[in-house]
Amino acid sequence: MMGDQTHPRLALYRRRGPAAATLRMGLLLLAVCLGLSLVAGADDFWKRKPPTEWTSAEALKLVRRSPWAKVEAVMFRRRDSQADYGVLTGTKHCDPDAIDSNGNCMQKMRVEPSVDSSQQPNAAPMITPSAAILVRWESAIPVAQAFTRLHEIGERAVIEFQAQSPRLPADRYVITAKLEQAGLVGFDPFAVTTAGSPALHATLKTRQGTVSPLEVEFTGTGTGASVHFFFPRSLNGAPLLGPGRDSADFNLRGAGFEVHAKFTLDSEVVQ
Repeated sequence: MMGDQTHPRLALYRRRGPAAATLRMGLLLLAVCLGLSLVAGADDFWKRKPPTEWTSAEALKLVRRSPWAKVEAVMFRRRDSQADYGVLTGTKHCDPDAIDSNGNCMQKMRVEPSVDSSQQPNAAPMITPSAAILVRWESAIPVAQAFTRLHEIGERAVIEFQAQSPRLPADRYVITAKLEQAGLVGFDPFAVTTAGSPALHATLKTRQGTVSPLEVEFTGTGTGASVHFFFPRSLNGAPLLGPGRDSADFNLRGAGFEVHAKFTLDSEVVQ
């Protein structure tokens, strides 16, 4: 009887329905991924536009938020040997030497419990107010081109505030550190100590080894204050960075704080 039979086309549709739905979902996900990749690619304007066509906002992005300019969280160190609480921070801001064989960071962000008497003793601890430092690889060609572009369009105040390195020696890698967010009232990482200079210790680590800066130079004042580290380009006669793509870890320690930044660098964009 017709009531007990299934139309051939309907039966075919029912058999192929789940597969067709899966195919449609796959095509949709592919379209989304392609769209995201196009957006991501479009954001890399320095790859598709000559520096003379960069807008002020684009040039500023290269010197503030780019593969060669990173805003890193400041890790505050307590004076006592142990923190009241420890919070795992992952490996993004972890000292490379503190990462174990399983890829876990052995460091812990130091935090302090709330001193508010209304809080319960077992209340969650309050993290120390945040602070951030902009770390910029000045020796990257796009960064130098961005500052040149800012000069061309007359952004003198912006250049001064963004603390351009006063020089780029051919035999040095230059890294600039600039306070981006103080977090704590009175926090001045580059303050002069009684010894006559800020208590700063910086290193640059690659697969070749770890080097210290050969020179350190300070520029600006107040919120525009910055420090420029001039690292050697070789270690024991070998280039500090290999050909093609390589990585480098910058570590800065000061009076009661430290900052870590990791860069992935292509040899064609590093001066």
